[in-house]
Amino acid sequence: MTIIQINYFLAAVEAGSLTQAAEDLGISQPTLSEQIRKLEQGLGVALFTRAKQGLTLTEAGHRFLPHARKVSRDYEAAMDSIAGIRAHEEGTVAFGMFNSGQYVLSGLVPAFRTLYPKITVRIIGSNSAQVADLVRSSRLEAGVVALPIEARGLTISEVLWSCEAAYFHTDPAATAAPVGIDKLLERPLVLPESGWAQTDPTRRQLSDRAQKLGQALVPDIEVESCVAALDIAASGVAGAVASVPVAEALGYTKSLSWTSLDPPLIETFAIITRDPTSLSPGTQAMIKLVEEHMGRLHTEYQPA
Repeated sequence: MTIIQINYFLAAVEAGSLTQAAEDLGISQPTLSEQIRKLEQGLGVALFTRAKQGLTLTEAGHRFLPHARKVSRDYEAAMDSIAGIRAHEEGTVAFGMFNSGQYVLSGLVPAFRTLYPKITVRIIGSNSAQVADLVRSSRLEAGVVALPIEARGLTISEVLWSCEAAYFHTDPAATAAPVGIDKLLERPLVLPESGWAQTDPTRRQLSDRAQKLGQALVPDIEVESCVAALDIAASGVAGAVASVPVAEALGYTKSLSWTSLDPPLIETFAIITRDPTSLSPGTQAMIKLVEEHMGRLHTEYQPA
């Protein structure tokens, strides 16, 4: 039994004939007749007595009619209950974003709210590894993260943006040439993401380079945010490794000298979802907007 069969049955009752019901519905009479026949087969009884004068409900048809009307009303009510969400007029979007994303994607939420003013937005800014955990556990539908991350249980999009993480220092002499991991380990260093030192994507890249030299990456200072790391670097007590676009967005490229690492350290970013086939309309709209914003970033900040 399907809702189409129920509605065709009700249309036939209202019209009093299959021909008129088909015309009212804008379908062919054989199509209507076939669906009602399948309904009767599924129920195991005839619902109509068919004659030249028209249709007459059988005893089973009379008993079935009020229930069919209730099913049709309940179906319409169910569809109406999600109409606002489907039309991007209601609902909540909970979306994850790598910690420094708020600086380079600052226009994302205003742009989304301009397009969908009735949808509530909740942005969870955290380390990419934590965003991945939140998506994996279904506490978030999707997020934009730095790579690499643990991919278990996730669908990862193509890379949307690549940018450079560089070495920042107050002394221009310290940034006169690209800095290799060996030099980086010799100098006072401050790094962000102190709570995610083992899983942060940029930390992992730096640690891999240090391990190839048989050393461990142990920064002199660890802080939670990129802002705090750059602020400490601006005080002159240590150099920092940070994203160039983030430093530029925060104004630190005016007060700090910077140079590439050797080889350059490239950060890459992508969208992650748990089940891309079951995303809410609001989340789908947010992902589309993130793709557009990050596409513009990719054009603006092409790494060397």
